[in-house]
Amino acid sequence: MSKKYKVITTIILILLILVASIMLYNREISKRAIYDYIAKQGIKENQLKYTAFHRDYKMGGYFLATYVEGEKPDIYYMYTFRGRDKKILFQAYYEGSEHIKAQQWGGSGLSDTTEKKLKYPPLNE
Repeated sequence: MSKKYKVITTIILILLILVASIMLYNREISKRAIYDYIAKQGIKENQLKYTAFHRDYKMGGYFLATYVEGEKPDIYYMYTFRGRDKKILFQAYYEGSEHIKAQQWGGSGLSDTTEKKLKYPPLNE
């Protein structure tokens, strides 16, 4: 292989490693911010059941959907970390308990007044 191809291959590998590192870094920052918010709500990690953490392509960040042990069986919590403004958005949803256990996130959102009556209401940040 000529020197030219070695240089091109090296540059491509460096770029790929850089992009992958940035993606992993953003994922970890998002996860840490969400779990910090959960801790501020007074929820312990061992209370989180049926948890799903995924990239949110619509909002440009990550989301964590989870059922919190001790909450009503048909309510789950959704935490979204938006990378642009580095804020956590909290929402709670009604969904059948069998769907929550199967990690089929959907359902209907709760009103603001109902959200404030949750066992672990949203923080005022």
